[in-house]
Amino acid sequence: MPLGITLLLIWLILLVRFPRIMLPVSGVIVAITLLLAAGVGIWQWRHDRQVQQLEISVRHVPDQCDFGKPLQVSIRNTGQRTATQITWHLRAVQPGYNTNLLDTGVSDGIYQLSQPLPAAGQWQQCYSVPRLRSGYRAGDLQYQAERVRAEFHD
Repeated sequence: MPLGITLLLIWLILLVRFPRIMLPVSGVIVAITLLLAAGVGIWQWRHDRQVQQLEISVRHVPDQCDFGKPLQVSIRNTGQRTATQITWHLRAVQPGYNTNLLDTGVSDGIYQLSQPLPAAGQWQQCYSVPRLRSGYRAGDLQYQAERVRAEFHD
């Protein structure tokens, strides 16, 4: 922070002292900064669009999974690029409410798929239910994947 303030003060002093040189230079610096910001914005927009093409479904189905692992997670890649290092945070809520009922003091509910998921590919696995806040049953809650992150390759 002090470095940024120092650079700003130096730039202002140079602008006042040498306006003929500093105005065009400042214009070029601003133009380059705007181009870089636009490039980063476009890259982030494309990446977010690719992450949205990952459909993650989390369901509590003890009859379809092994004993002790009733949470079935299915990921489908509807995009056109291979997804790797997919991570997501699990969220458990009561229907109609927004409060996360996972006991995040014990487990933060972060899950990861380290194998590549090709375009139009699907993956499925069962997990155990993380510790819930007291007074809630796992079968009564809805589960969601949030804060999904992934890397994409051709």
